[in-house]
Amino acid sequence: MGPLRVLFVEDNHDDARLLERALEGAYAVTCRRVETAAALAAALTSAPPDLVISDWSLPQFDGLAAFRVVRAHDLDVPFIIVSGTIGEDIAVDALKAGVHDFMSKGAIARLLPAVERELREAGERRLRRAHEREIERQRADLAHSARLLRAIIDRVPEGVVMIDPAGRVALHNQALASFGGAPDATGELRPHGALFATDQVTPYPAARVPATRALAGEEVDEDVFIRHPGAPDGMWASISARPLRAADDGIIGAVATLRDTTRERAAQEQLMIYDRMASIGILAAGVGHEINNPLAAALVNLELAAAAVEERTAIAGDDLAELRSMLGDALEAAERVKEIVRDLRIFARHEEVALGPVSLERVLASSLRMAWNEVRHRARLARDYAGAPLVLGAEHQLGQLFLNLIVNAAHAIPEGQAGRNQIRVAARAEDTRVVVEIADTGAGIPPEAMARLFTPFFTTKPAGVGTGLGLAICQRIVRSHGGAIEVESEVGVGTIFRVSLPRAIGAEPPRPARTPRASEPPAPGRRGRVLVIDDDRIVTSAIARALTRTHEVTAETRAVAALGRILRGERFDLILCDLMMPEMSGVEVHAELERVAPDQAARMVFMTGGAFTSAAREFLARVPNPRVEKPFGPPQLRALVAERLPWPDPRGSPERGE
Repeated sequence: MGPLRVLFVEDNHDDARLLERALEGAYAVTCRRVETAAALAAALTSAPPDLVISDWSLPQFDGLAAFRVVRAHDLDVPFIIVSGTIGEDIAVDALKAGVHDFMSKGAIARLLPAVERELREAGERRLRRAHEREIERQRADLAHSARLLRAIIDRVPEGVVMIDPAGRVALHNQALASFGGAPDATGELRPHGALFATDQVTPYPAARVPATRALAGEEVDEDVFIRHPGAPDGMWASISARPLRAADDGIIGAVATLRDTTRERAAQEQLMIYDRMASIGILAAGVGHEINNPLAAALVNLELAAAAVEERTAIAGDDLAELRSMLGDALEAAERVKEIVRDLRIFARHEEVALGPVSLERVLASSLRMAWNEVRHRARLARDYAGAPLVLGAEHQLGQLFLNLIVNAAHAIPEGQAGRNQIRVAARAEDTRVVVEIADTGAGIPPEAMARLFTPFFTTKPAGVGTGLGLAICQRIVRSHGGAIEVESEVGVGTIFRVSLPRAIGAEPPRPARTPRASEPPAPGRRGRVLVIDDDRIVTSAIARALTRTHEVTAETRAVAALGRILRGERFDLILCDLMMPEMSGVEVHAELERVAPDQAARMVFMTGGAFTSAAREFLARVPNPRVEKPFGPPQLRALVAERLPWPDPRGSPERGE
């Protein structure tokens, strides 16, 4: 027996008691009786009932008015009218108004089943409303979660896109637009370029490549190259696509994220470029150094031999003419090797340097000499850069730039057709800039490759040939010089690379050091004591042979032995010392002499072969001692010594008569 709170709207106490007894058999009834609208309203407010039973006709108001008061209090409780005077038509109107049941006082036996039914239906209505409220609450939570999720993914810098099993876009964030597009009303991504696949330029459904693979259960991680109006030069993106699974492990969609890796790749590319240029520089410096030592000895000895032959030819007539000719050819060949080494040294400096006036004629000539072996079997060479103005740049970087472009031009032409093809290198002034053109009559570049020509790691060469960094390096060098690089190409006709560089306005052309010719007499100077320190015996022997007639020469191949002479008291007017030696470097010799014999340290001249460490380069910039670059010939060597050992003022020294 359950409790039941009943409110009677009845002016007759006995009738109310009769109805109460009819309910007591099924419920623990708590009753309250009211007769007026005011009393009804007060009762509904103070203690809401579970059931309202009302007479139809009361002195001050009727049952329908009572029903309206209950409705006004927003109570969903059964409202039953029990009356002995109402007609059927009135009962129908009451039921239409919302009254739950109507019965006459003579049919009181029907009251209990009607109450049970209405209480049950009221309970069901309450449960339904509670369920609906829970659904509205859950929907509100979902809406809040959706707003929160949207706010979160829109703050994510990576592009995010989620697709349903049919491949339609279900969710995406704002950052997706920076990767080329966003979905339209049909759920398809309509990017301006390639969003998920490389080199696609037409619209296509979302999740065309990685996401469709994710829908098949694959976890995808890959890098793609994207180009669209917002990124006309292209951008690199890292895509991660994953399947979305339900509780039963079934795939209900896929999610993909796109991260812009352009800057990361640029940093990686810069490191690779630096490493590559550093390697080239180290290789060039090392090769140059190794060649310079024997070349210096060869030049000195050849020139000495040539001078000796000249003397004897003047005495013996033409008997030695053939030998003189051979020596002349050998000297010319050695001079050519010397030029090659000088060209190599353009690449030996890989560190950043301040830009200054650079001779394009010199750089282009060096680059062509370096590339000649690649060019000569493929094309005729046309030069048109004589008198080109100076540009503002770094010689070693411009050397790398033009060498790369010239070699690329050569590789665009097959071998064996040199007579039918041409590579033209030209330069011209255009206001404040100088334009260099390198044109070839090679195969040309396909239009689809033109757009990615300067993209790092992209190459049109066969697999295993080239790294795809050459033109990227060229572009970086040009941009670092404040210049621009353009390409014109037609398949089957050829290609023109056009480089524009800032002109060095008002700068004087760099003057190469003057090297005396073998036929020139040695510069006058006093006889002195010369110490030669070089770990290569043929170098010390050649220098001693060149200077012995005019000076007293001591040669040492070990720096420690040379230092020992000075520590024992020997003194020299000039010390020719190699900078880079395995046992003890010229830098270390200088430091030790500054400690024990500063006057001797001041008399040092450093001989360099091109292989500098950063510490050695810093040292040369710091000390006032001069340096001479290998290879050098006897006239240059004698002139250097004479310059360092001038005749003293005759008024202050008696040594002039020596």
